[in-house]
Amino acid sequence: MLHLFWSLINTVIVLYFLFLLVQFIRKGKKMFQSQFRLVSVFVLVIGIVQILAASKSDDKVNKIIISDNYSKNNTSEVKKMILEDNLTFEINLLVKYPDVQHKFIPTESYSNLTGFVSGYQWEFLSIEINTEEEHEVFEVSGILKWNLFGINIYNQKKQFKKTVNLIHL
Repeated sequence: MLHLFWSLINTVIVLYFLFLLVQFIRKGKKMFQSQFRLVSVFVLVIGIVQILAASKSDDKVNKIIISDNYSKNNTSEVKKMILEDNLTFEINLLVKYPDVQHKFIPTESYSNLTGFVSGYQWEFLSIEINTEEEHEVFEVSGILKWNLFGINIYNQKKQFKKTVNLIHL
């Protein structure tokens, strides 16, 4: 429920920014005559700064290469695992298994955030794979970044442990 509340706060702030921007274009400085003048100016300035900063930022690809000692021409399979399932979003892990000499060996992993993710960013840090007889244990770590109107407020370290049955590949 907290995640939904945080996303709704971010959505309301973005909508308020868009409203202020349209009003500023239509009315100019007259719109700042209201009782919420200080809040309006603050939201408008922060919004413009965030738009300028977002145009210069490069998105980090949440991909980790586990092994690159394989032919990319081999057939491969991608296994999807849900690491965390909240009311508003999911943290997913995708692992690519190329067929190397009739054995499926994990070579690439990718993690992302899907759903209503307003106010959140996911940074995939590491993956450790322990192979046992008929299954693999994935230990994944990352950082869930809580943002308010694009400004990082809190970083929450997340660690997950998932088991995959190798027989079904």
